[in-house]
Amino acid sequence: MKSLWCSMKSRLLASLFVIACLCIQSAGSSPLYAQMSEFGGPTMGTSYSVKIFEMPSGLEEDAPFLVDQMLRQVNDQMSTYLENSEISRFNRSDSTEWFPVSRELAEVVSYSQTVSQKTGGAFDITVGPLVNAWNFGPDRGVRTVPDAELLAEIVESTGYDKLAVRLEPPALKKTVPELEIDLSAVAKGYAVDRVVALLNERGAKDVFVEIGGEVSVSGSKAGQWWKVGIQMPDAATNSVLIAHSLNVGGGNDRSMATSGDYRNFFEVDGKRYSHTIDPRTGMPIEHALASVTVVAETCMAADAWATALNVLGPSQALQIAQAEKMDVLLVARDDSQASGYQLSANGRPQQYRAAGEAGGGAGEQEVADEGNGRFTMFVVTAVAFAVLLFAMSVGVLFGQRSISGSCGGVNGTKNEDGSVSCSLCSSPSDACRELRDRMKNKPDNDMVDVS
Repeated sequence: MKSLWCSMKSRLLASLFVIACLCIQSAGSSPLYAQMSEFGGPTMGTSYSVKIFEMPSGLEEDAPFLVDQMLRQVNDQMSTYLENSEISRFNRSDSTEWFPVSRELAEVVSYSQTVSQKTGGAFDITVGPLVNAWNFGPDRGVRTVPDAELLAEIVESTGYDKLAVRLEPPALKKTVPELEIDLSAVAKGYAVDRVVALLNERGAKDVFVEIGGEVSVSGSKAGQWWKVGIQMPDAATNSVLIAHSLNVGGGNDRSMATSGDYRNFFEVDGKRYSHTIDPRTGMPIEHALASVTVVAETCMAADAWATALNVLGPSQALQIAQAEKMDVLLVARDDSQASGYQLSANGRPQQYRAAGEAGGGAGEQEVADEGNGRFTMFVVTAVAFAVLLFAMSVGVLFGQRSISGSCGGVNGTKNEDGSVSCSLCSSPSDACRELRDRMKNKPDNDMVDVS
């Protein structure tokens, strides 16, 4: 009888152990629990974040250094905060002759000029002096409303039509000596594209890169598309409006950028002044459009167009989005809606309109579903181990054995040959250590809040 019980007990424990291992293995093989390499740091007056799924061998130590090096190079070319950057030297120059620059800087300026032409100057990289006049630039002073005569004077000395660019040889040219350019509305997106391309060249195919809320991806995550959350345009909340999957296989759906007036603003005498300046008037935007999200093939395009459409306002923005066949989501303030916002969209983001206006974002449900999945997996694993431990206790009681120590513990039972094993593991303590190591794996959060 005792022999039969021992045999049954051994089979039961072995079966329970297999179930527990399968639970852990299932969690480990799930995309939500997959091995993910992450790093980040400060850049461009904000921060960057990089995620690499299945890091290529040999790139672990080099990736952070290579990305940092790339971002420093972009800063040296396009940062107005650095005195010796290419753009700062061009801004200080009073020459109206061709000014040699790097091809990278010329390409970004060239694309910016294209967006300026298509929007009638609503997007304008010469807007820097106006931004500074409103104290939203590098030299931020007291937030006051600038003199109207000063603004009129600056408007006269700015304008994308006073700037020329060529790619061969790369150079920029002013028509007025005081003209300056500022690429803050496009440089982050460009830098994101450069980092993704760099990592792809080094063998990392499944990549997520974010700088200051601008995102671009490549590949996927264990067969699942990368997801990007969009925050409701309200600085007082962190609720997710949507969770959009960037489908790289779609051809033009790999990058996302959002522009809004809900974080950087000031108030004087009860009037709100946004940091988004309309280059055509020299004044902060005053329309109801609070947030613009653009999904595009490149992050540079998404970044530039998000800013341009945010300047234009709801009606004009939607018209241009339709004409350019862009995927956009526009969120305007509207007290008549349950959520306080009215959503309009073109392309794929149209699917989020109803949920957003009802006050319940599609993204919130998706995040909840993923959280429930993780919790369910935890419960299944916990129950399996609880049953297993109960079976062990029954075996101890019926077998009239004393407990010498926990599995793999310091008091583990020693075999005749000096090795340590226990009734949980079918092999010596190495298997127990392996099991514990696998239990330590933590799930990765695949939601990023973009605002």
